[in-house]
Amino acid sequence: MTKKVNIPNVGIAEVSEYIPTEEIENQILNFEEQAEKNITKKKQTASVHFRWSEFEIARAKKIAEKLGMPYQTYLKSTLKQAMDIDEKKFM
Repeated sequence: MTKKVNIPNVGIAEVSEYIPTEEIENQILNFEEQAEKNITKKKQTASVHFRWSEFEIARAKKIAEKLGMPYQTYLKSTLKQAMDIDEKKFM
């Protein structure tokens, strides 16, 4: 459950004068720490291995070359786009 935090409404002129309480400062630090953890978690990758015909790999390489990118990057982006479409359709 997310705890709601009341962030004081301060004007631009007052920002430099605002000194958070120790509790608010700790909450801000906790939010920053959690944000870093979330970012790190989303950046983690895993290897995926599957067998594919030489014909399909050659097709992917030709298309990727025309797009000016490595074929594995092309495959990954194409698969992600297809998954995004399916996710919107079915979820």
